[in-house]
Parts: sequence; C-alpha cells; structure tokens
Amino acid sequence: MLIKNCILVDNDKTLLNICGVNDVILKKIENICDCKIYYQGNEIYYESKNPELIEKLIKSLITISQNNSTITENLIEILYNEIKNDNTSDIVGLLSTNIEIVKSKKIFKPKTINQGIYLKLLKEKDIIFSSGPAGTGKTFIAIIFAMNELLSKRTKKVILTRPVVEAGESLGFLPGDFIQKINPYLVPLFSSINYILTPEVHAKLMEQNLIEIAPLAYMRGRTFSDSIVILDEAQNTTYNQMKLFLTRPGENVKMIITGDLTQIDLPNYKKSGMLQSIKILKSIDEIGFIEFNDNDVIRHPLVKKILSAYNKYENSKHN
Repeated sequence: MLIKNCILVDNDKTLLNICGVNDVILKKIENICDCKIYYQGNEIYYESKNPELIEKLIKSLITISQNNSTITENLIEILYNEIKNDNTSDIVGLLSTNIEIVKSKKIFKPKTINQGIYLKLLKEKDIIFSSGPAGTGKTFIAIIFAMNELLSKRTKKVILTRPVVEAGESLGFLPGDFIQKINPYLVPLFSSINYILTPEVHAKLMEQNLIEIAPLAYMRGRTFSDSIVILDEAQNTTYNQMKLFLTRPGENVKMIITGDLTQIDLPNYKKSGMLQSIKILKSIDEIGFIEFNDNDVIRHPLVKKILSAYNKYENSKHN
C-alpha cells in the first residue's frame, strides 16, 4: 500500500537543488526508490511503500543543499544505500566539511562524496594517492589544503613537483635556470594558487621560499621535513622515480600524489610508477587512496559527457 506524505522546503534555492534541472533529481529518486515524487509550491509530495526512507533521503538532501554542496544523481544512489545501512550522518558530515582559507576569506566545500572523503584523508593520512579524470578537483583540493596549512602555520613549506615527460626529464634545451625550465609545466598548480590567494600573498610566499618548486629530476639526495609535498601528473612517473619520491619524507611531512591513470604519456611503453605504487602499497593502512570517477567531474557539464563518450569508445576497442 502506497502512503502519501509531504515535506515543506521553505527555501526556493534548496527546493531547486533537490528537484534538479528538469526535475532530474526527483526522477532519479523515483527510479531508485520505486516511488512517486513531485512538488507543488514549496512542498515535496511522495507516495511510497517505505515513506520513512524517502523522508530521510529528502531531509539529508535539504541538509546537504544548505551546506552549499552539489546534489548529483550519483549522490542519490549513495545516500539511498547509506540510509538502508543507517549511515547517512557520515555522508552528510563529509559534505559539510569545509576549509576557510586564511587571509583570503574564501571557503571551500566539497561538492561530491569523493571530494569529502579526499578532504578527510588529507587531514588524517601522511601519504595520499588521488587518481581520477580531469575536472574532479584532485589537484585543486590538494592545493587548497596545502595553502591553508601553510597560512595557518601548521606546516612550514609547500613543495610542488611534477614529472616533465615532454622534456624527457633533461630540461636542458629550455632557457633559464632549472626553476625557469620547469615553470611552464607547473602552470596548472600556480593557477589554483592564484585562485585561492591574493597576488600579494602569493608573491610574498614565493619570495620567502615558503612555496618551493622542486623538479622530480633533482630529488635524489633530498629529505623533506616540516612540509607538504604535492606531486602532480604522477601517472607520468616511472617506477624508479616514484620509489625515489616516496622515500624522501623526514619529520612532519605530508605527501600528496595526484594523477589521471587514463592519461599516461610515458614513452616506449614504460609502466606508470603511480599505477604500480598503488598496487604495491594498497595494503598499508597509513596511506590513503581515493579514486575519482566521471560523476565527480565539476567542470563544464560537457566535460562529463566527453569523458563518458571517450570511455565508451575505448572500452569498445578492447572488446
């Protein structure tokens, strides 16, 4: 027997978020929960054999929306499963976590469950592997976290590095010293920093060498201490490069490794050091691992469709 109930949503923006564009979120709820759901005015009506579940789902969505987090179709599936297991507080908590950047008055809130998990791992683990497609925030969130730790004086330095596959790690033919040679390859990282910090704060941190550029080719013999080290585009590291990098930590160091394992550009069919390291180190509890997917893409909506189309095409070639 279907039982009809309704929930008042007294905020128009929250109501729109819960319904979705063209009611796409309500349709997803109908599909996954086997119910009928619609809205009239500021009330959401639902008819279901399990009205308690729908009520919990909608109230969770209200809380998530009020925390300015994004509601996606993928989130509905996750919440549905968590409600059945009575774990919704964990999900809402992950999406309610935020970082308020000192000196810039900007607040970052995770927009997907995986971003919330990632932020939790960054706070709890000393080494974190973050993999996934473009536009999921894996590098941006790492930069936000690192800049906030630096400005809050919980770490003394942020070190940025990435492999330079295009230059074969020699860097010799590029003009200038080694910092100038690698600068073009770190533009995405600097773009994130410039979005987070004011130009004045960024310049001051660079002048004081509190943000350091460390080319992967120059890592041998170094030991990092009291710092956060971000290795971007790590899918293009070799086995030896990744092993060398992972053995550099000294005291009070956090190492964040980000990369897209579908975009490996290594020459001569070399295997990705990041991919191998994830397989080798997966069983170590002190290391955090997060894998983003197409549902976590938060760039232009077309990016998700483009990735999906490419994945479909590439999978068909292997079948």
